[in-house]
Amino acid sequence: MAFETYELSVEGGSTIELFTLALGSTIYRMHDSAEPTITISGDEFTRTQVSRDTIKTGQEFLEIKLPGSHPFSLKFTTIAPGQTASLTIQSYQRSEPSDVRVIYKGVVRSVAFTQNMSHSALSLIPINEAFDKEIPERTFQAACNNVLFDPDCKVSSGSFSYVGSVFSIVDNTVTITGLEAAKGDLWSTGGYLSFGVLDYRLILEQNGDVLTLVLPFHEDVLSENVTVFSGCDHTIATCLTKFANEINYGGHPFVPTKNIFISGLD
Repeated sequence: MAFETYELSVEGGSTIELFTLALGSTIYRMHDSAEPTITISGDEFTRTQVSRDTIKTGQEFLEIKLPGSHPFSLKFTTIAPGQTASLTIQSYQRSEPSDVRVIYKGVVRSVAFTQNMSHSALSLIPINEAFDKEIPERTFQAACNNVLFDPDCKVSSGSFSYVGSVFSIVDNTVTITGLEAAKGDLWSTGGYLSFGVLDYRLILEQNGDVLTLVLPFHEDVLSENVTVFSGCDHTIATCLTKFANEINYGGHPFVPTKNIFISGLD
């Protein structure tokens, strides 16, 4: 019997849904059936108290509910991870386990807790909605439009990074052994600190070996090796003196600051 026939059957249908949450390199696989585990194409899905809203055509948000004690939920109890989480929902009929259909792909936008943290509610938007917003790539401004290390900037991240060990952590400040001696003071202000796979934090300020981060890492990075990437203030002076990259400067540094149509020529 075909998948569609089971879906429409009053008595013969028995739908099982598979939920795959991806947060960086960590994958959480869950299902909503009675079995402790289900293995599909070599991937093991664990029975979890997971539920979802009805998926409707054209809907903007979808809510997924998980136990507050689930490992994914616990990632958001204090400090939100630096990575974006994605969700894939698959469905199949118990009588046709080889015919698994993807019914939803989305990006987690927020996680809220209810009932004294016993439940978490994940708000998602469809993956196509997450990437279909058009914003201007360039504006007529003195500051550089490029993002440091992007294809237009052309500066190599490997040449402007530093790998060091975390010596101490106090709230949202971390001390990186040997950073100032290797790169100088203020070198990484406005840059970012990376740990593991795609877990990173914006560096608000560098004072010697001490970095002030926008948020601390969720993981304990004490004594771990991290990568510090240089910062850029997007001025032509910094592009010239720090990166020797003025030929690729993406701004208009000599834009007049005086509007003669308002103030006149005097």
